[in-house]
Amino acid sequence: MASISCKLSLPIISSSSSPSNSNSSKKSSAKVTREDWRQRSKPIPPGGTYPAKDHCSQCGLCDTYYIAHVKNACAFLGDGMSKIEGLEPVVHGRGRKVDSSDETYFGVHEELLYARKTKPVEGAQWTGIVTTIAIEMLKSGMVEAVICVQSDPEDRFSPRPVLARTPDEVLAAKGVKPTLSPNLNTLALVEVLSNYSYKQFFRHLISLLFVLHEALSIKSM
Repeated sequence: MASISCKLSLPIISSSSSPSNSNSSKKSSAKVTREDWRQRSKPIPPGGTYPAKDHCSQCGLCDTYYIAHVKNACAFLGDGMSKIEGLEPVVHGRGRKVDSSDETYFGVHEELLYARKTKPVEGAQWTGIVTTIAIEMLKSGMVEAVICVQSDPEDRFSPRPVLARTPDEVLAAKGVKPTLSPNLNTLALVEVLSNYSYKQFFRHLISLLFVLHEALSIKSM
């Protein structure tokens, strides 16, 4: 089977203005709000009800501080997928061509490329071309890690998002998983840890272990 990649054009969008003092104070206040939204937002607790309720795709966004953006990010809230029509001109500089069947299905792009491996990766889907690209990006140093989906060892239909840092870890995720995966959990974890120094990380880890130790010593009634 063939896989499809789209070559996109992403314009640089900038703006400039010279606001008054009152506007400056408003912008300053807004900036503070933007900077501390991670500390202010509270993820949905285990067993809680997600904003999209029965329509929720379990993407993982609401399990992290990214829930602060759920109203704009979730495809099942508010205007839903129709938001795309307004976002395409912002991101790509234009909307999709309504007379193009390719753009109707695949969105705004400059060129469609069809590819397949001449020597397929055994056990992979679409000849393993996506798996191979991820591995080559790791080998070349283009990326430090790849977020991919492995299967739970005890249930192949249960997704297990992982941060793959070696070709073997990427290969372990080959093949299509016919289920939804909360990959954003892993993405948020990467972001948090990247903003911590090793000293900060281990200080928080030790504190967490101490709390767990105390909690385990408490007997429930």
